[in-house]
Amino acid sequence: MAISAIIAHRIYRHSPGSAFELQLRSEMFATNGKLEELAYELKAQFIRKGGKSYGRFSDEIGEFPLPAWLKDSREDRLSFLSFTHKAMQQFQQSLEGAESLLDAYVFFVEEKLEVGDTLHVYLVEHLSGLYLDGDLAMDDSLHLDTSGFNLAAKIQLQDWVDTDSTTYLTLIRSRSDKDISEAFTQFIAFTDKQDIKQETAEFLKVVDDFSQTLDEATARITRSKVVDYCLEQNKAGKAVTIADLSQNLAEEVKSYEPERFARYVETSKPDIKPEFIPHAGQIRSYVRISGRNDNLSMSFASDCLGREIEYDADQDVLTIRNLPPALKARLIKHLKESN
Repeated sequence: MAISAIIAHRIYRHSPGSAFELQLRSEMFATNGKLEELAYELKAQFIRKGGKSYGRFSDEIGEFPLPAWLKDSREDRLSFLSFTHKAMQQFQQSLEGAESLLDAYVFFVEEKLEVGDTLHVYLVEHLSGLYLDGDLAMDDSLHLDTSGFNLAAKIQLQDWVDTDSTTYLTLIRSRSDKDISEAFTQFIAFTDKQDIKQETAEFLKVVDDFSQTLDEATARITRSKVVDYCLEQNKAGKAVTIADLSQNLAEEVKSYEPERFARYVETSKPDIKPEFIPHAGQIRSYVRISGRNDNLSMSFASDCLGREIEYDADQDVLTIRNLPPALKARLIKHLKESN
C-alpha cells in the first residue's frame, strides 16, 4: 500500500451518563512495515465485508462540516493532523445523544493510488487474549481487532473532487449499537438518495433486451460475464461502469466491438447512469433461480429453464431432466435402502 498519512485517536466512555472523552495523538505515525501491514489488513477486511452503503457527502455543510475540513486539508490550508483533530471533535459532538459505552480507536489512513487518492476511516476496538511468555508463564494482552470492526468509511477523493459521481463514499454501519452507528454516519456526513435496487433492475432489463439481439450461445455468455463483472466490482467496493463493462464483454466475446454494449445502452436507454453501484442480491439472482421451505431447497441456473427444467404453472409441477450424477446416485441408493 502507498500510505501517505496514517494516524489514530481514542474516543471512550466507560460509565453511563458520563461524557465521551478524546485522547488525541499529537503527531502522525511514521510509516513502517507493521503500520503498512495493519492498514492492509483493515483495507482487506473492509473489502470482504458485506452490507455496504454507497453515497456521497451531505450538502448541509453547517451541520456536517467534515467535507469542508477535508477540502481544506487537500488544498493545504489545514494539515492532515489538524483535520483529524477537528473530525474527532465532530465525532465526539455527534455522540452526545448516544447511550452506549465505547472504548475505541479511530484510524485515518490516506492512500495514494494510480486511480486517485483514497481516505479510509475505521473505528477499531481492542481484543483481550492470553499468551505464554518466554518463561511459559500465562499472561494477558490486548491487540487491535482488525477483522471485527463494523463502522468504517472509504472516500474516493478523486471522484469526489473531479467527477459528478454520487457514489464516491462507501460506508459500513453496525446493526448493533444503533446510537453509535448513527453518530458515526453523521460524523462522516454520509447521505444516500439512491435506490440501487431500482437502478440494478433497470440495468438488468437493458441486459435482457441486449441479449435478445444475440444468438442463444452468445447471449448466455454475455449474461454470465455481466454477472461476473458486476459481482467483482461489488466485492471490490467499486461502481459498475458501462463503458468498462462494454470493453470487458468485447474481450470475452471476440465478435463484439468494444463499444457495442455501451452504444446499445446509450441508444435504447439513455437515462441509465453510465456508472452505478449494483445490488449484489439482484445480480446473483439474475442467472440463478432459487428458493426453499422447511423440507426443500433448490437452486439452478436460469438458463436451465425450458431445457433441463420445465415448469407447468397450471399444475404447479417442476420437471427436471439430466440430474446431476451425484444427486442421481444418492436417490438410487436411498430408494434401494427404503425397499
